[in-house]
Amino acid sequence: MVVTTSEFRTLTEEVAANLGMGDARVVEVAHPLGGIDAAAVEERANSVVEETIRTLTQ
Repeated sequence: MVVTTSEFRTLTEEVAANLGMGDARVVEVAHPLGGIDAAAVEERANSVVEETIRTLTQ
């Protein structure tokens, strides 16, 4: 499973496909993660917890 930001979703999928992992499971979090405070990063991470669990247990 890969966690990526919305800005890099397409690139993430292209790289995975080029590496023979076109079926890689991807969880997308809002962009950006850099340049924001820790509380904002934590909020974004918390927003994808359930999706992450679902993705890992599929």
